Amino acid sequence: MRSKTALLALFCFTLFSGHAVWADESIDIPFDALPDAVKKTVLDTMVKKSITKIMKISDKDHVKFEIQTDKTENKKDIIAQDIVIAGNGKIMKLAQEVPYFALPFEQMNEIEKRYPGIKVNELESVEIHYFDVLGAVNGQNVKFRMFANGAIEEIQSDQKPATAQ
Repeated sequence: MRSKTALLALFCFTLFSGHAVWADESIDIPFDALPDAVKKTVLDTMVKKSITKIMKISDKDHVKFEIQTDKTENKKDIIAQDIVIAGNGKIMKLAQEVPYFALPFEQMNEIEKRYPGIKVNELESVEIHYFDVLGAVNGQNVKFRMFANGAIEEIQSDQKPATAQ
């Protein structure tokens, strides 16, 4: 019984310590600790006094900042925003709660047709910015997605190589 307990403890230690190595590091920071390019983007995108949380997220060689806000509209509606900005000030992701009735009528009809009697609790608009890059290296097709912070995500390429002009 003791060996099973010891083995379980070792397994848990290995599992959690390994997870810490692969996990993003996230720390709360004040607005003044943001790089100037990120501060500019934040101030161009949202109202500073509505910011509720700022996190610096380090993932391998990349750093990004997540800023969350709550904004009151019409003295009652709270609009939550979540924006992720690369260290160079480029917006990577912008998510914002929107009222259900902001959807086009056709989309609301389709939702209600598929889910009769639905009561929508939350609707969020999400924009993610990236570049899809297609190319050829030594006659082999390559395709990848490059995010504003410089991170690259490989994508399976099924297109013919581009010809140089």
